[in-house]
Amino acid sequence: MKSFVIVFLFLCFSFQICSQDADDKITWLTGTVLNSQQEPVKKAIIYLDSVKTKTTTDKKGRFEIGLRSNTKYISAYSQNYGIETIPFQGNTTVLLVFSKIQSNFSEEKLKELGFNNNIIRTGKKPNDYSEYLNIYQLIANEVPGATVVGSTIRLRGNAINSDYAGQDPLIIVDGAVVGSIEYIFPRDVASVRVIRDQDASIYGVRGANGVIVIKMKH
Repeated sequence: MKSFVIVFLFLCFSFQICSQDADDKITWLTGTVLNSQQEPVKKAIIYLDSVKTKTTTDKKGRFEIGLRSNTKYISAYSQNYGIETIPFQGNTTVLLVFSKIQSNFSEEKLKELGFNNNIIRTGKKPNDYSEYLNIYQLIANEVPGATVVGSTIRLRGNAINSDYAGQDPLIIVDGAVVGSIEYIFPRDVASVRVIRDQDASIYGVRGANGVIVIKMKH
């Protein structure tokens, strides 16, 4: 009996974890917002379940946003056209068309309709560096001010004549200082950024020539 209870509790816990993972799954959605004349609406703000996001449409009326599987409604707001809402049914593309012009449709009016103008964070699309042949090509193209010759990396404007460790920048991968990055495949890189000048001072003399921070996908 005791074993049965333990197995039952384990299955319940596993089901809860799976349900939570399903809710946390990000779906990438691309959409287009048009007016009643089938013209693109630029700078329309996207709302998810009546909550404002940072996502806006471009000059062609297009947008891309990451949303969770439990999202129920997608809305587009424009001061010139008002608000348009459609249900989210798990699809990866949507089209929102404003039915009429509603000039001077303020966000205050949206609030009266029950919309929340406090911005929420949406999923951030992971970087895809698989187009690069190696990590050095990635750095040469993605790190501002980086000059790469073979496996030698130089950062422009960072203590070129430094007496500390030649002119090599400090390289940190997932929080650890490394001496070589030749083993890294571009497709496995989540992000790469550079730290310069005073911001690099937290690394002491090792950061005198700049710091390249690489985060890997897991």
